[in-house]
Amino acid sequence: MNVMKKLIEQSRNPSGTLGRIMLRIMNNAHRSLTAWGLLQVQPCENILDVSCGGGNAIFTMAKKGTFEHIYGIDFSQDAIAFAMKKNQSYINNGVVSIECASVLELPFYDDFFDAITTFQSHYHWPNILKAMREIRRVLKTGGQFVMVAEKYKIKYHMEEFNNTEKTKELFLRGGFKNIVLLEDKANICISGYK
Repeated sequence: MNVMKKLIEQSRNPSGTLGRIMLRIMNNAHRSLTAWGLLQVQPCENILDVSCGGGNAIFTMAKKGTFEHIYGIDFSQDAIAFAMKKNQSYINNGVVSIECASVLELPFYDDFFDAITTFQSHYHWPNILKAMREIRRVLKTGGQFVMVAEKYKIKYHMEEFNNTEKTKELFLRGGFKNIVLLEDKANICISGYK
């Protein structure tokens, strides 16, 4: 496997020493993107960060204090261990819960979350439309889903929904409404409601 493929695989499913290094890099590199995206999320009771990676978005939300309970899921066991270590004090005080799960089969009841976020990850999901519908399933009516990513990564990784307008179409096809699109030169933040 060439170096680029190995790095992409580690960003999708971090494991081992290289995976932990990648999680540290992603936590640091995505810090400002995460802060920008979180400005679009309304304070609420229950929020889920899908594909939480190293747990930086969860940590930022917990520190902000505008969410009663923050949940995180990721497919990678190593990412979960890393995110739990980063958020241990918030886990101990009952503000954060993190578990290993797939975005295609979220282990939550229908209509459970007020808001759901994902940062720099949707382009790695194996079945994007199924994931969008699963996210919609666990959102309360009127709940908000916020997706934040760098434009070049969408273009690089996605075959079908690989630009801003097509990402907006993805939200529509996933059953979301009242879609709001924010973008700057390098990034997009799209939110939609159930």
